[in-house]
Amino acid sequence: MAQTHEWMFYEVMWRSWAGRAQVPCPVPWWAQQAFRRWSDDFDSGTYASKEAALASNALYRYWHMVGVKDHRQESLVGQAGEIEPVYDKYCLSFFLFDPATGALNLPQLPEGGQVVQRMEAPHLPVVLTDFRTPDGVAFVQRTFATTVGARQRDLVVTRLTVGSVTGRPREGWLCAAVMPAGPSGFQRHDRNGRQITDRRLTFLRHLPEENRVETNTGWGPVFDRAPEQYGVYGNPGLSYDPGVYLTHSPFHDLVTGGKLNGALQAQDQIAGLCSAAFAWPFRVVDDEVFELDARLPVDFYSGAADLAEITGPPAADLEEANRRFWTTKLCEQGVQPELPREVGHLTDLFREARSQLLILSDGGEIHPGPTVYDSFWIRDSSVEATACSLVGDAALAEHQLGTHYPLKFNRGTGRVGPCAEYGFYGGPHERDDREWDSNGQALWAIGRFDRTRGRAAAFGARLYTPYVIDGARWLRDNRDQYGLLHSGWSAEHLGERDKPHYWDDLWALAGLYEAARLAERIGAPDVPELWAAFADVQRATAASIRWVLEEQRRRGEWETYIPTGPGDVGRLDSTMIGAAAFFHPLRLHMGSKLGPDIDRAARWTLDTMYAHFVSGGYRHEAAWNAFGPYLTTQLAHAYLLAGDPGRMDELLGWIVGAAFPRAEERAVALGAWNEQHAFTLASDFREVPSRHWYMGDIPHGWAAAEYLLLIRDILLFEADEDRDPHLYVAPGVRPHWVPDGAAVAVEAAPTLFGEPFGYRLVHDAGARTVTVDVSEAPERVRYVYPCRFGRVRAATADGRGLTVSGDDVQVPAGTRRFTVTYA
Repeated sequence: MAQTHEWMFYEVMWRSWAGRAQVPCPVPWWAQQAFRRWSDDFDSGTYASKEAALASNALYRYWHMVGVKDHRQESLVGQAGEIEPVYDKYCLSFFLFDPATGALNLPQLPEGGQVVQRMEAPHLPVVLTDFRTPDGVAFVQRTFATTVGARQRDLVVTRLTVGSVTGRPREGWLCAAVMPAGPSGFQRHDRNGRQITDRRLTFLRHLPEENRVETNTGWGPVFDRAPEQYGVYGNPGLSYDPGVYLTHSPFHDLVTGGKLNGALQAQDQIAGLCSAAFAWPFRVVDDEVFELDARLPVDFYSGAADLAEITGPPAADLEEANRRFWTTKLCEQGVQPELPREVGHLTDLFREARSQLLILSDGGEIHPGPTVYDSFWIRDSSVEATACSLVGDAALAEHQLGTHYPLKFNRGTGRVGPCAEYGFYGGPHERDDREWDSNGQALWAIGRFDRTRGRAAAFGARLYTPYVIDGARWLRDNRDQYGLLHSGWSAEHLGERDKPHYWDDLWALAGLYEAARLAERIGAPDVPELWAAFADVQRATAASIRWVLEEQRRRGEWETYIPTGPGDVGRLDSTMIGAAAFFHPLRLHMGSKLGPDIDRAARWTLDTMYAHFVSGGYRHEAAWNAFGPYLTTQLAHAYLLAGDPGRMDELLGWIVGAAFPRAEERAVALGAWNEQHAFTLASDFREVPSRHWYMGDIPHGWAAAEYLLLIRDILLFEADEDRDPHLYVAPGVRPHWVPDGAAVAVEAAPTLFGEPFGYRLVHDAGARTVTVDVSEAPERVRYVYPCRFGRVRAATADGRGLTVSGDDVQVPAGTRRFTVTYA
């Protein structure tokens, strides 16, 4: 049964949308999409009612994000420029009103005018919203997050300029609205009683002497100039009639009376739907503009001194400082991929993904998202930290792995389900959902980062006891009677939580391998013990996969595939995506760690998945009933490592498009992925599923990390680090990316060999020659150049001819320039 405020919100939104022709109201974009193709079906396993599902925004979790590196709270920006500080209970938006005609122009509504949004630049997390009314008035809104004061506390600044589109005189009111619902929803309240987000506004007050708004117990926006009109609205009569909120509102008062109510304070103890509006008159002509700045204090502030700190620095200075920080960080520091103009958008998106991970880092913990995923998972963070270490953000990776992983290492003597507590990596997520992949992921990430940092840093040696050795012993000692990890829910895309999943065992293998190699590098006495544990998990995993493959053949399955786990024999559905981890990120095919027969089966599993579940991107109907952006990126990466860059490129094209979805000519996201991309949005509502679907968070940190790793490995990746170390140069660069005279380059890229690598590749189409100049390289590491332009005819290394056999050109270590001529 719906709670009162959920039902009230449902009714107010629906009535506002249905009656917008009489009194326009700022119905959020996500609610409009739900009403566009309404269905009474909802996720009854999570929500108690359709009203609760709507109030939580269960279906259309798309928005933009601004934030500060390493700070706790991000702010979301909606498709009409609405700003929602995630943990503050209000949303700020702007609109235009013409008192002469009574016309109310809201950027949320198609009838209000045209909205165009973009990021100011790929490396700048600044959202630009350009709103133009049918009668030629426009405002441009620039929203960014920055810090102020000696303590460098968070502040979101939004700067507005109002002008005339044609230059002819225009006048009216620029208005700001403070509302409860924002881009993420109204209240996410599930059957377990958790109120993950609660944006009810039960108390609202305007303080004109401070140009400040109070929302419940916190601070709302601070304006840089006093409004000429204002009004605060609530539910003074304690009415349970939803119609009261439509008639007692700033929008109704403006349309029907041309003014606001002038109230300074309001309450709503029924539904938490307080609202307020503020108005500033303007008159502009030619290229004149009216300017307004608003500051949203998203950190903890109190008192007159803090207010002075917020309002002290000029907004222009804050904007310039923000621009300098991100330009230096993303354009001058870290890996800078240089790609031809034809695929320059890949570099742009690379920088956006980097900024998202930095913003989602809270004091060194990278969180997978800004709202429902704003907490720490070992699984997600292992990939995110590895991505950061390989693109030049090593300090963040070291803080995450060296500080926060030990904090998640359990030292108790109790039990977590069927497993021992001591030695298990995990906080509430891993413990409650039995996420048995976490130990393998922690050991894998620590080992890979130790390689990247190099022996001199001694990162792994400092964590080895107890975090590596006892984490590895936990994997050795906490398995079922078949030698596999127990049933659990390590990742929700794998299927049911009451079954075992090979995903856990593959991670265990990779983690134990890295632990044993780390022990060898530091001379620890436990090397034989760790290799024995690896061999035991290896034997059990290989035996189980072989049994499943044989059983499927016996049943007449003509396609080869490794299902999600041994309890799913013959289950040909999209949960088998977990097998992609065999290639990426675990690289178990390198050295045939489970045997050449399983290598082949894993390769054929990729093709089976592609044939059945790829429609542009990876369709995950078995668990999510949506596309999986990060799953698609994993599959693309697996194909890259398995030697099929053509399919990698096809999937990459979808991945890029999915970062910029549009609906009804609106930019739904501006270079970001959510965990699940709805079929409705992906098809512009041509495909509306007959059952509910799942939505996660956006930007999704895991998805951003996967993209960074894919672009990095397209440019270079390592192989056989421990026996015959070699490095692939430009293995994923496609021929159509590099026209005649174009270049591909990267400098000072961190590698798993502990030393950087850099090169510049130039294509001479007339001579059918590729020339690669190596600027820096790890010692004693040879190169492999897989020529994608055509059959290799000849190759040289520093002027000496090379023996050519196939299209993978083998280049000796130490080479500074090599050339390849193709047919």
